[in-house]
Amino acid sequence: MTKNSCVNLAQFATQQKLLFADFFKLYQTVAQPCRIFVIAADVNAVARVEKLAKRINKTGFVEGKSFVEMALLRVPISFRDVAGRIERWVAPTRKQGPALLVVDMSWGLETNSATANFEGWPALAETLTQQSEVSIASLYNRRVLIDEQLLVALRGHPQILTSAGLVDNPHWLPSRLQTRGALREQVDFWLGAIAPELRIETSVAALHAAEGADPMWLLRRSAEEPSTVHLDSRDRWKIRCFGRLRIYRNDGSQVNWDPPGGATRKTKTLFAYLLQKGGHGAATDELADLLWPNAEDIEAARNRLYHTVRYLRLALGQPNGRDETRNYVRREGSRYVLVPPERSWLDISTFEQLCRQSQGHIKAGASDEALICLQAADRLYTGDLFEDIPVEYADDGERDWCWSKRYWLRDMFFKVQRDAARIYLERNDHSAALAHCQKALAIDPLCEMAHAEAMQVFKAQGRREAIDRQFKLYLDSLKHFDNRPKSASLQELHRKLTA
Repeated sequence: MTKNSCVNLAQFATQQKLLFADFFKLYQTVAQPCRIFVIAADVNAVARVEKLAKRINKTGFVEGKSFVEMALLRVPISFRDVAGRIERWVAPTRKQGPALLVVDMSWGLETNSATANFEGWPALAETLTQQSEVSIASLYNRRVLIDEQLLVALRGHPQILTSAGLVDNPHWLPSRLQTRGALREQVDFWLGAIAPELRIETSVAALHAAEGADPMWLLRRSAEEPSTVHLDSRDRWKIRCFGRLRIYRNDGSQVNWDPPGGATRKTKTLFAYLLQKGGHGAATDELADLLWPNAEDIEAARNRLYHTVRYLRLALGQPNGRDETRNYVRREGSRYVLVPPERSWLDISTFEQLCRQSQGHIKAGASDEALICLQAADRLYTGDLFEDIPVEYADDGERDWCWSKRYWLRDMFFKVQRDAARIYLERNDHSAALAHCQKALAIDPLCEMAHAEAMQVFKAQGRREAIDRQFKLYLDSLKHFDNRPKSASLQELHRKLTA
């Protein structure tokens, strides 16, 4: 690497506290920039990193900004805005020599919009290194970020910084292929990188000929726009299932569930049900029975289903059933299958992964990383699963496609609040610990783990009367449920804490 070259590199770390320190230690072995720009979580983190960077860049320019200052936490996130802010920040010192921008990539868990749109960062980094004469180092904590984000990182940076120096990344894809390319084009690029004789040019005709057999059809290209980073495409969805069912397109628009003549509740239910069924889909009669259980005959229910499928396609942006370029609800024999655009994001899967990761961190005693994951999971849960699906469809005892999953995810949310409260209690941040307990109790006044954690906080504060008051709140809430027995474990905890 020469001093004047601009690179787009990644570093994969495992400790949040040492994220920047480990990077600068390694980076000194490959280059020494005249200007260092850092993007860290908040003003306190920025101050710490600036101090660290100045020790290794004693005669050069060092400046830091927070996630908020660089619009990384804006909702919805706009990478054009982020790119513009970086360019305006870096440009005034351009004559001073080579520049390095170092970014803590944990911003990808700070807002739901950032998590859902994380894959836009590599394209921005690639463009900035080419146009703004700045090297960019993206620092990924493998113990915090979710699997999908790490895959984006692995494919998004041509070089990786390791203890052996800068290493070429065999999994890298140019941004045009990562964000817009067809799967076949990506495979051809990787094979061509392995050996020249494997490099072939795939024709557009060949790509389109294969689409009919591809259950996750290929991301379409849209017209290029004269902008810093080309990221707009209506084909990728961000699907929010917690609370009110919403689908966001890349341009920020939402799917309108109420096309003229359609039945909003049934259209939403059909989408939610097919989403839960995944690639297997659902039989025509199964869907007809779900939505019209009291229909006079199965043929009448089928006819109504055909109309509902048509309205769902209209809502999703498919003008008619013959438009195979945007066939989001596919008919396969006697079954319907929902086919979301490739690389679409689903809040449920991200939530579950964050919960699993937090448990691993807690067992390892890594409370900083655990808290990052717990806070990100907390933000994702904006209400119960498919909250606006009518109860007559959601509470379907025969199929149980929603109800059990809804309460299982709610229980995971309660555990997120419990675990966050415990970490804050260990840090003597009692107000934050109680706030997490209250979040759980606002949803379920009988949440035993929340009552238990709140009582533990009051014990740490030496507030005997508050422990009694919390237990009384539990008993008062219990009066509304005639057949719910008192919790023996909660009674025992109350006795121990007040003994």
